[in-house]
Amino acid sequence: MKIVLYGIGVSAFVAKVRIVLDHKGLPFEEVPPPGGYGSAEYRVRVPAGSVPGMTVDGTPLHDSNAMMEFLDEVAPEPPLMPVEPLARARIRALLGFHDTRVEAAVRALFPLVKRDWRGEPEALEAACAGIEAALERLDEIDAPARVLAGEGPTLADLAYPCTLQMGAMLGAEMGRPLVLPPRIEDWAAQVSTLPAVARSLAIHAQAMEGWMAGFRRA
Repeated sequence: MKIVLYGIGVSAFVAKVRIVLDHKGLPFEEVPPPGGYGSAEYRVRVPAGSVPGMTVDGTPLHDSNAMMEFLDEVAPEPPLMPVEPLARARIRALLGFHDTRVEAAVRALFPLVKRDWRGEPEALEAACAGIEAALERLDEIDAPARVLAGEGPTLADLAYPCTLQMGAMLGAEMGRPLVLPPRIEDWAAQVSTLPAVARSLAIHAQAMEGWMAGFRRA
């Protein structure tokens, strides 16, 4: 297969696909979307126009979770999804919770970084409290079955690290450090030691630093 991953460095959605590619040891080329995501030029290659985008031998694919499952199916070693249907469903549910609750809560900080957040302390506190509430709920959801930090990494374990880093960097930038549930904090530290995760965390941190620097005020 010839795999091309289209993405930008600050995207946690791009990062989770890159992590799976690296963890599987699959060769791929990563490039920015030509013309920018959403552009007509890019939509010629990936009609959805979103990032991440992927082409596999020229065939386009969008949606980060679809890409992750595809990669796990075509390169089954090491496995990132269990065999039992209910266990697979729980991982998909945690992937959905990442996308709709945790990443969405972190993304709510972006407009504050772009504006003068110093003049909006209530909005900053509400946004950071929203992230912390989502992570507390994640801890509650996962506690009964312990999908996260189980016997081996799953797609769910690989989806969250860069999003958690993004929240931590944004909170620190605005002087409001996030407080994670202890088990979630321990799990994040554990999964960050995986080589594939560590590489994407480094790429993501550099991109985030550059992005935040563009909005800093004297």
